Amino acid sequence: MPPTITLNWRVLRPLLVLLTVISFVLYYLYLAYKPPTILYTDLFQSEAEGSKKLIHNEIGNRYVKFKQLQGAGFNNQAQEILLYHHLALQTSRIYVYQPLIWRPRGENASVPLSAFMTGPTEGTISEAVFDEVCPPSEIEYVTLGVDYIDQWKHALDILSRKQRCIVVNDKVFNWNFLASPGLHAIWPTFQTYIHNHFKWSQNVLDIVNRTQTELNLRSRLSPATTQGDSYMALHLRRGDFEDHCKFLAETHQGFTTWATLPSLTSTIFSPTLDTYNATTVMAHCYPSLWRILDAVSHQARDRPHLRTLHIMHDGAWDHPLVYLQYYKLAEALTNSDWAHRQGWAGGPMLRVTHSADVPIKWGERDFAVCTDVELGARAEVFIGNGYSSLSTQVIALRLGADGGKVDDITIY
Repeated sequence: MPPTITLNWRVLRPLLVLLTVISFVLYYLYLAYKPPTILYTDLFQSEAEGSKKLIHNEIGNRYVKFKQLQGAGFNNQAQEILLYHHLALQTSRIYVYQPLIWRPRGENASVPLSAFMTGPTEGTISEAVFDEVCPPSEIEYVTLGVDYIDQWKHALDILSRKQRCIVVNDKVFNWNFLASPGLHAIWPTFQTYIHNHFKWSQNVLDIVNRTQTELNLRSRLSPATTQGDSYMALHLRRGDFEDHCKFLAETHQGFTTWATLPSLTSTIFSPTLDTYNATTVMAHCYPSLWRILDAVSHQARDRPHLRTLHIMHDGAWDHPLVYLQYYKLAEALTNSDWAHRQGWAGGPMLRVTHSADVPIKWGERDFAVCTDVELGARAEVFIGNGYSSLSTQVIALRLGADGGKVDDITIY
């Protein structure tokens, strides 16, 4: 006969309780990260209706649809979308916008662009109605990729043609171009584009304004009489970045997008970046906490009135060590003895807040990264990572949207 199995409930009961608690937490996290389905459905419908009105009321428009980056981080997708919209405007074409491909929940989900940014969806049309205005027989397919230095001019020339409907087959702004000097030719007009056309959605602005109220943070654009503390913003890029930085060091890669602008050279914290020296690449891409503290001190010494710091980071359940690094930074920055040794005339930081303090409500998790970007843009001083698309997006908004000063930026 087989042996009799006796269950030891004294052992199993705590285990079952633990499993129940874990299941509840996982379910809660799933719901918290679950997108606002009704909102997204309504926005998709609104995008299609607005697009149909535009194509039915306008005659003689020319259209362009690009091959869009899909599934990358929000800022990688956003920077490309903004450049595409700018390129369409520069060539007097209607931009055909597409959904964002969203992966924070481990799935490739299409979410409406207007839930995040409304600038590229105004006076433009959704991909959902493109076939109605541009049947296949009227579409010209083009390839725009050329030498990086001439990429922008070539794209302008091709899209200025008379053809009514153009679909671009290749990636115009690939990774190599975004890190090349060829991007610099775009900045003068793109800076104006950001000022005139960049807009967050109301979903994002509601969270940002709520955050500033609850965390008592004052925008640099607000009057001095406005309630709240002026603050520095620091972007701590960690998470899965270490291996990526090692790859960038091995392949001799420099900063990305707007961090490469010659006008920002003076903002780069020493040592000078040498892409053929892996040590300096890692120092800038994945700096030590001591180096980050030195970068904060570089700004804090000359600003004794600025004693509130907001740290934007990518800490999450799968990157818990980021929180430990945040707490180490916060402990040093609020230490009087340390601040004295660093020569801070105004004393240590009085308050240090971070991304986990942002009052995200149920169903708003998708907008957290946008909130980080805007909080960085509104800070009196911004300290960021030249290899990060989030940091460079903040830089573009600061210099473009409201004419921010280069001196208020440090690229560590």
